[in-house]
Amino acid sequence: MGTKAYFMVNMDRKYSQDGHYLDAVSELEAMPEVESVETVSGVCDLLVKVDAPLRVISVANKISARKWVKSLHVLKVEYAEPAEVPQAVTPESVKAEATLPR
Repeated sequence: MGTKAYFMVNMDRKYSQDGHYLDAVSELEAMPEVESVETVSGVCDLLVKVDAPLRVISVANKISARKWVKSLHVLKVEYAEPAEVPQAVTPESVKAEATLPR
């Protein structure tokens, strides 16, 4: 699991016809980083949720490079919590655990 991010995407008006919306959604859904795409009305045209294992900016640049994208705004970024590193089992840790009251 990487960093989750939410993008608001505005489409160029010449690509905002119904057929182009479907093509845009299909293109985005084909990207491995994209978890979901919602068509919305109002401030933006598409709301995109991504899981970026490395860097959110690289996914944002990848989406922004599409010919139908007029603008992209990063709405929210949720950083992944680092995984816990398991402690190594050593003779000392086994002894210490054995002496703990139960």
